[in-house]
Amino acid sequence: MCTIGAVTHEGRTFLLKNFDYPAFPTGWAHFHSFDGGHDHFALVDHDQQGLNSGLNAAGLGLQISRSKCLDEDTPERVERRTVLNAEVLNRCSRVEEAVQQVEDFARAHPDMLGGNVMLADLERIAVSEYFNGQVQSEVLEKGFLARANHSILGVVDNETEDSVRRYERMVNFLQELFAWFPALDGDDIVERCRKVLRQEPLLNTHTRSSFVVDIEEQRVDYKVGDRPWQTFRFGGVV
Repeated sequence: MCTIGAVTHEGRTFLLKNFDYPAFPTGWAHFHSFDGGHDHFALVDHDQQGLNSGLNAAGLGLQISRSKCLDEDTPERVERRTVLNAEVLNRCSRVEEAVQQVEDFARAHPDMLGGNVMLADLERIAVSEYFNGQVQSEVLEKGFLARANHSILGVVDNETEDSVRRYERMVNFLQELFAWFPALDGDDIVERCRKVLRQEPLLNTHTRSSFVVDIEEQRVDYKVGDRPWQTFRFGGVV
C-alpha cells in the first residue's frame, strides 16, 4: 500500500514515500559498487530481492509503489521490480536513461508484478507505470507527481477507495508544497514531508519505513518502524 510523491522546481528536487508492507525485517543499507557502478543508499527488506527504493551517489533517486490487477486471473507472477531497481541505481545517473531502462525491462518481462516507478534528478522527475508488458511514462521539468496503488495513465484499471484516498492526499499536499516552494529552504521542505508521511491516511498499520530524499543535498531522511528519524548523506551519516 505504498504512497509516493516527487516535486521539482529550478534544480530543487525531492522524493517522499511511505513503504507499506507485511511484517518482514526492513532497513536501510549503503551499498558500495565494485563493478564501475554508482554507490547507493537503499531501502531493503527480507522479502524482496534487489532493493525497494533509494538514492545513488550520482544524484538519481528512485522509489516504487505496487499497482496490481484486481482480477483473480492476472498475468502477474514474478517479483522482478526490485531487481530492476537495483540495476537502475547501480547503472544510471539521469532520469532519461533510467526511464528508458525501466520501459525496456517492463516490456521484456510482462509477467513482472505491476507497479509505478518514480525517478528524480536535479532537472527532472518522472513516473513509469507498467503492467503486463504495457508501460507509460510521464516526465516533468517543473511540478509534482504522486502515486498510490493504482494507475493514473491507464495501463490497468485498478482503482480502489483506499488507494484513491491516499493518492488524493498526496496530490493535495504536493500542490500546496509546490506553491510555497520559493519561500521554503530545504530543511523546511524536508520537515513538511516528514510530517505528512506520519499522518493518516498516508500512515497506516502496515507502514514499515517513511523517507524523504533531497536530491540536491544528496540527503535521505528515513524512519524505520517507531525508531527516531535518521539522516544519511553521501560522505557520512548525520
